[in-house]
Amino acid sequence: MRSGKAIAAVLLIFLLGAVTGGLTAHLIYQKRIEGMVRGGPGAMSEVILRRMDRELNLDSAQREAIRKIVQETHGEMRQIRRQFHPQIRLILAKSEERIKELLRPDQKEAFMRLIEKRRRQWEEYGDRPHPEGPPLGGGPPSRPLQ
Repeated sequence: MRSGKAIAAVLLIFLLGAVTGGLTAHLIYQKRIEGMVRGGPGAMSEVILRRMDRELNLDSAQREAIRKIVQETHGEMRQIRRQFHPQIRLILAKSEERIKELLRPDQKEAFMRLIEKRRRQWEEYGDRPHPEGPPLGGGPPSRPLQ
């Protein structure tokens, strides 16, 4: 009987350790991603550059040349996002309306609060990519990307 309890205790401790470790790793990963996104393209460029440097052992000339390429690439991607943002907003707004048609009144209220929360979060990020993607309505309605 005692050995059964001891085994159960050891398994419980192991299980709790695994759960705690998993949650801690998730929180660390989430904060790291948020930090990169909040830092904008410059922070993302540095993460990419550090990873390449670590994996490829770049010399200083290569590092600077690659930094320039990565920064130019982010600029080009930003232009594409700006170009297609109105179309994306329209598609997402249509999707929002279609979803609202399926919801009960109490669900519609909760859904609209969720949409507004996501829009406020989106406004904080400006034209940087949001870690959770755009809100269903396609971003802040009052401030289009320039």
